[in-house]
Amino acid sequence: MTEQDTTAPENPHRGVRQRQQFALTSGPLEVDVIADWLVIYDKDEADGRIFHTAYLAGDRDSGRPVIFCMNGGPGGASVFLHFACVGPRALARDSAGKLDTQARDLASNPDSWLNFADLVFIDPIGTGFSHRISRKPEAGEEKKSAEKEAEKNPYWGTKKDLDSIGQFMRRFLRQHRLWRRPLYFAGESYGGYRAGRLAKLLNKEYGLGMAGIISISPIWQFRDVSDSDYSASQWVNQLPVYAAIAHRNGIGRAFAADTPMDEVLRAAEQFSIGDYVQMLVAGELMPEERRQAILARVADLIGLDTEFVGKANGRILIGDYARMVRKLHGEITDLYDGSLYSLDPFPHRTNNETAINEALFNDHHLYQNAVHQWFFEELGVETPLEYQILNHEAFENWKYDEKKFDMFEMASSMDDFRAGMTGNPHQRALIVHGRFDTVTPYFASRRLLHQASLAASVRARISEKLYDGGHMFYSWPEINREFAGDVEAFVTPPDAA
Repeated sequence: MTEQDTTAPENPHRGVRQRQQFALTSGPLEVDVIADWLVIYDKDEADGRIFHTAYLAGDRDSGRPVIFCMNGGPGGASVFLHFACVGPRALARDSAGKLDTQARDLASNPDSWLNFADLVFIDPIGTGFSHRISRKPEAGEEKKSAEKEAEKNPYWGTKKDLDSIGQFMRRFLRQHRLWRRPLYFAGESYGGYRAGRLAKLLNKEYGLGMAGIISISPIWQFRDVSDSDYSASQWVNQLPVYAAIAHRNGIGRAFAADTPMDEVLRAAEQFSIGDYVQMLVAGELMPEERRQAILARVADLIGLDTEFVGKANGRILIGDYARMVRKLHGEITDLYDGSLYSLDPFPHRTNNETAINEALFNDHHLYQNAVHQWFFEELGVETPLEYQILNHEAFENWKYDEKKFDMFEMASSMDDFRAGMTGNPHQRALIVHGRFDTVTPYFASRRLLHQASLAASVRARISEKLYDGGHMFYSWPEINREFAGDVEAFVTPPDAA
């Protein structure tokens, strides 16, 4: 059992601390495994318990890095990075490398980041086993509806969420006496948005002196997912991804089938920030002949019918594209990885949003099984709570709690990232994507980094990598192995390599 916080209210949950050995590529490793809750405070009053899983192999004074890991959502727990990429135990895979939907047992992950770093997986409030601490209502306080309570959950907001992470990290380091270690934060998807913001916050407000951030399939600014007819950035970001998906699925007409993917992407990127964006911004102010020629080029690049692309004015929604790429086969491509596809359960429908939704997240039972096996059966965690992998209530009620503007119009992490990278001259960043991801397209990161006017000394501390996959490109064992090697090189000082 872990050390208990004596200032916290009575805790009905039982965490664990065990010594275990894991089989890694670097050899067998003895590790302290901690699965427990850590209390966070609001105005000196215990306000929430954050569930976390830590794997600590180094001694307190070693130079071994500590990497804090989170997924996104918002409203997602850390199980995806934990059991499909980073952790020492992972979901089982079949001989082709795909998740084995029949397997019930966790497998070893010899490519775990535990080979080179200690790991801490964080489940934000409202996900996993993390929760607010119930308080007795004030005398005379009226009962509030569940809907109002959800709207006012303070942790379901951009800044409060970030502050809870900063507080957790600082208290965890203090509790386990790890202040001397090199510190990294790895976040995926909305966790990548967090990473951008935390590049500044963890240094300036929490004094952690971060060594680096790892931003995995990040979203930087929410205006880029607005699907607006009156802006251009979201469409510019998507076009190279569509071109990659078309080339992979053999429907693109702009390149020969044996053209290297990198060549396709370079051409699509240049077209996207050239003729394509000019057409989007100009609309009918552009001469019609030139406009039609550009639309025809778009259709050839992304492999769709020229008439359809023309009627859409070159703006193709990701759901529409997913159901059209393999429509002749009665299949839908995955929004998160356009190289994957599944049968369309409603092929006769013209508006097939239902089929898109049904095609998503069909492997979540595997993660739920992993949670029960690892935390309850093997580690012996005790709690009456059910583990929340994706909290849709949190997602639907997420707020931009810093300014009185709509989050999806205003929230951005780019300024904090620029300030954080500039303010801490020792902090580095690794930004990674999969080329077939339409949800958080890689070209958004590439374009924003080159728009940011970063000083050469700052830009030299930022690395980018594009993998052959989608949002969770690490789902493929060989790519996960490559990714782990890249992260190891990133967190290993040159003089220690």
